[in-house]
Amino acid sequence: MIVMKYAEYGSLRNLLNNKFEILTWNRKYNILSGVVIGLINIHEMGLMHKDFHSGNIVNQTLTLSYITDFGLCKPVTENDPENIYGVIPYMAPETLSRGEYTKASDIYSFGMVMLEVLTSYPPYYNIPHNENLAMGSCEGLKPEIKCKIPQFLKEIMEKCWNFEPRNRPTAKELRSQLESYNDNDNIEIRKQVNKQVNAANKSNKNFIKYNQNEIHPEAIYTSRHLSFLKKKKVKVNAHDTKQWDFVIPDDIIEENEIQEN
Repeated sequence: MIVMKYAEYGSLRNLLNNKFEILTWNRKYNILSGVVIGLINIHEMGLMHKDFHSGNIVNQTLTLSYITDFGLCKPVTENDPENIYGVIPYMAPETLSRGEYTKASDIYSFGMVMLEVLTSYPPYYNIPHNENLAMGSCEGLKPEIKCKIPQFLKEIMEKCWNFEPRNRPTAKELRSQLESYNDNDNIEIRKQVNKQVNAANKSNKNFIKYNQNEIHPEAIYTSRHLSFLKKKKVKVNAHDTKQWDFVIPDDIIEENEIQEN
């Protein structure tokens, strides 16, 4: 049995639905920093979460977040390509194509959580979460960014989305990158960050946050079992991208402050 403190704001998704308007860039930054620390702890134990999304993060306060739901958490040496579980928008291409879970797969998922925290919009909220999305992700599809984001956060997020697992930052590198932009003693960095924050705020004056009623009826944000045909072949072209030849059956089975001016 695991006993945790009561999470007043519920899941991170619930917090974003109800409180996004009062989340300053600083608060969003703090949420992400806290989640990264939790991810570091998991990875330092030689584990990977394997089901990392905003529904499995809870908030005790507006900015104090905890990673939960370790039902699929496994040692990094354990993979079962016959049993793939998860929420498709948060799943890395290597997981969708060949059932490969790694620490880098968690980082890809974190990149999608970043998108959600920074924009209020869950990834791929307006399309079906089916075989077409899975194949699109394996072909390099990325979600739409619905508002202006400070460039330093956008760059970190997009590094997490890198198609190649080895090119994504580690959890420790993520923490280091985030902390490097929160150095109050470095005047030049403060100027850069404040300039980017002000530009984002100006661009987002008419921004409309995510409305739950806009979600596609076939967008599924709960973990489920996905039955995939094993990959048959892998081709690597001159640009070091991979082409996957796999088929997904139609009968997919459901289971259950950065300082601002």
